[in-house]
Amino acid sequence: MLGLLAPTDPDWVLAVEHDLDRLLSDHAHCELKAAHNALSLAGRFGGEAPELVAPLVALALEETEHFQGVEQRLRGRGKTLGLPASDRYVVALRAATKDDQDVPTLLDRLVVAAMIEARSCERFKVLSEGLSDGTLREFYKELMASEATHYRLFSRLAEGRFGVEATRARLQTIAHREAALASSLPLGPTVHG
Repeated sequence: MLGLLAPTDPDWVLAVEHDLDRLLSDHAHCELKAAHNALSLAGRFGGEAPELVAPLVALALEETEHFQGVEQRLRGRGKTLGLPASDRYVVALRAATKDDQDVPTLLDRLVVAAMIEARSCERFKVLSEGLSDGTLREFYKELMASEATHYRLFSRLAEGRFGVEATRARLQTIAHREAALASSLPLGPTVHG
């Protein structure tokens, strides 16, 4: 799915079922981090790549709306947003590109963002098919489609700036690293863990 080379362990949804409130809190924070990442990319690279600004600002707004939707569901369950935790998956995936010195930073930032969106899409698909709560299943089905468009957005922005061949080659390299990383993380009630 979307360039991923390792599927999520089917037992992940069982870990999630045991602590849906923690999943929703983590998910809400993931949406905020995604909005921040989009704005960070626009701010850091918008001068040299002005074509990034409008789509990334639009993405940040969409991610903020997703945050609001997740937070409302959490509140509807009588819970509140927990403190944000470091996303070990995202940190490790970004670190997996640090030693590749000949790769432009912007290309790696876009490709890593694409892979994160791809994994989120795949996880939301698992949730949309495996959760016992029908309302949450439907919610994650809707979000799954959004995450797929986000993957394509980041891929398209990279291809427009660096070319299709270079982008696809880099996506393939990072996909191998992402597969090893995703397979090594413990199963827990977090979007990427």
